[in-house]
Amino acid sequence: MEYLQSVYEKIFGADEPSDAAQISYDTPRKVVCFGNVLLDRTVKLEEPELLQRYDLKLGSKGEMDLEQLNKIAADAANGSICLINPGGSALNTVRILKQLGTDAQFFGSIGSDKHGEELRSLLLERGIEARLQVVDDVHTGQCVCLMYKDSPTLYANIGASAHFSVQELKRAALHDTQSFLRPIERKQILYVEGFFVPYRKEVCGYILLHLVRERRYLALNLSAPYIVRQHPEEMLQLARRAMFIFGNRQEFQELAEVAGCETVEKLARQLLELGQPKILLITNGDAGVQLATNYVAERAPPGDLRFEDFRAQRAEQLVDATGAGDAFAAGFLHAWLEKRSLTECVRLASNIASKVVTQVGCNLP
Repeated sequence: MEYLQSVYEKIFGADEPSDAAQISYDTPRKVVCFGNVLLDRTVKLEEPELLQRYDLKLGSKGEMDLEQLNKIAADAANGSICLINPGGSALNTVRILKQLGTDAQFFGSIGSDKHGEELRSLLLERGIEARLQVVDDVHTGQCVCLMYKDSPTLYANIGASAHFSVQELKRAALHDTQSFLRPIERKQILYVEGFFVPYRKEVCGYILLHLVRERRYLALNLSAPYIVRQHPEEMLQLARRAMFIFGNRQEFQELAEVAGCETVEKLARQLLELGQPKILLITNGDAGVQLATNYVAERAPPGDLRFEDFRAQRAEQLVDATGAGDAFAAGFLHAWLEKRSLTECVRLASNIASKVVTQVGCNLP
């Protein structure tokens, strides 16, 4: 509890920098995140009629044609408040990490349009470090989140995000004076959201082949069941190399099926028998969190496989569950980088997620 209290004092008791000019980007960050960068529009619905009109299942996620997405967004915002934020799973994690005191860096791509400029301004205003590749003649990615009865229905068109190139990553990695990579003897986490995997197979391959080694660890967020189902080989390859795997039980169940395992527990045993330390974090809403791991300590050989269950942290008032998993990942990685026990890491992550769901969008109070 003392550790949780010190984290909250850091978040709520300290003054934040007013703009990006107060933040030095000269040194590589401990966490580097790869994902889709989207202009998020969140609308709270009073009735489900709009979901029914567009045949959208409550709580569903997916990708959608831009014209249809804009039509739904305009229809939803008619007479309702529409909140605009920089969005995307990994970008949410970067934002929460920053609030916790761990500076992180984000990689993604935007279009050369007004939405791209709007995103740049929002990120600069909030002091978020992002290396954004600008793609000509492609629109910036957009997302619409429709909130009804505290359940988010989320659809996106990732646009320019799909065009992030391996050449851009190579230039950033090999830059003599401004590489984002820490020396391999210093701890660093490379975090990949599942939504990033489609269309960026070459980029993911480069990360696995050239960047993940020694004390540079891979963290994977499964993101959504359909991502695992539609890209089984790529997701399994990433999961086998990752030290940290985040996902809810449905996402892990999908990964179990594509791996030929009957249950999530059998999948965990299969992954944890690969001979490397691994930490699997399986969230399950009100049912809490299951930890499956053979991790003993950083740089130590893997130990015995163990499963631990943790109770869910009760939210004071559930407003919006969007980004709860992204916030959970941020809380866990922040605590792990501070050399906390896995139990403390899970407890902080759960607390942070329980605070985020009391706000609209992925934000701490």
